[in-house]
Amino acid sequence: MRKFKSLKAGIFYRLLCSNPLNYRLNTKKGGSHKILIANGRMSITFHWHDSVEIPGYVIKNLLVKRALLSEEEAYKLVHKIK
Repeated sequence: MRKFKSLKAGIFYRLLCSNPLNYRLNTKKGGSHKILIANGRMSITFHWHDSVEIPGYVIKNLLVKRALLSEEEAYKLVHKIK
């Protein structure tokens, strides 16, 4: 089991919206929570402010359980970010 690094929420949001995940904002919901959707993946409720640090275990759980990546794919995606 690998330890995932934590990321600022703004960086994690950009990671979710970029290739290969391609999440996008669902415009049907309002308020402070953002609902992100992507074809072939489960939706993710994004509720952090840009400067908040998201712990690695939360990032891992979202990428594996909601974005349906393998743990190895998720680790490589997160750890290629500088």
